[in-house]
Amino acid sequence: MSMAYIFKLQRHSVLRPVVQGAIGICAWLLLVPATCRAATLHETVKKGSDLYAQGKYDEALNAFVDGQIEHPEDAQLKYNIASSKYMMKNYEEALKGYLDMAATARNAPLEQKALFNAGNTLYRQGKLEEAIEYYKKALELDPQDKDTQQNIEFVREEIKRRMNEAKKTQEKQQEQPDNQTQTGQQQKQQEAQKQEGQEQQKQEAQPQDQQQEGQKQEGQEQQKQEAQPQDQKQQDQQITADGKESAQQQEKQQAAASGDARDMKKDEAQRWLDTVQENRDNLKEGKQRARAQGSARSGKDW
Repeated sequence: MSMAYIFKLQRHSVLRPVVQGAIGICAWLLLVPATCRAATLHETVKKGSDLYAQGKYDEALNAFVDGQIEHPEDAQLKYNIASSKYMMKNYEEALKGYLDMAATARNAPLEQKALFNAGNTLYRQGKLEEAIEYYKKALELDPQDKDTQQNIEFVREEIKRRMNEAKKTQEKQQEQPDNQTQTGQQQKQQEAQKQEGQEQQKQEAQPQDQQQEGQKQEGQEQQKQEAQPQDQKQQDQQITADGKESAQQQEKQQAAASGDARDMKKDEAQRWLDTVQENRDNLKEGKQRARAQGSARSGKDW
């Protein structure tokens, strides 16, 4: 049994008793003379049932509500209104209608169908345990109803399946690291990378006017360097000339010093030569004297 089976069962259990009930009421009312109300109720129920069969649940609901104005306590109108709301997925209001209809139903078949559909509505709301309770109540009124028996088994299996899934999910959460922490860290890293990319783009994509301003400033600095004032150039030339004159004077002084050094060397050399010559003369005289004295001694001895 599947989910679709419950949904299909809901549609079948809604329409069939409505039409049969409406025919039964009209047949009974026709026995009463001059009863225009019966014809009005029959037409209203038929119109709403046709719209319901076409899937126009909102229009069917309006038709049933119009019929309820004159018959506010009619159990089958309550049943049809609740079924229309169920098909419109207004489960809260549908459940109220089914429970009210089950409480006011004058025969067991209608009450059983109301309790059965109340179980379907609770199932749609995710209230599985409560749905089983109402299926059991419907089964008490009709123990041979196969649809109710199948729905009870189906919902029990669904409860087991969901419990197993919850257990497996809990085990996975215990085995795996904290995914939320990892996700948070990844998001922070991605955000940081995004900010770095934006900063890099800002630096690379410098505004055009800023680039032009920088180029303009560079051009002005270059013009200032190339176009020096005339007096500055003259001053530089004067400094260069003075430097040259100073260099020439230094060269002259060095040349004069060198000349003096050469003159002094000549004088010293001459004096040295004179000294040498004088020494030679003295030596010569000494030798002559010695010879003369030697000759005199020799004469006397003889």
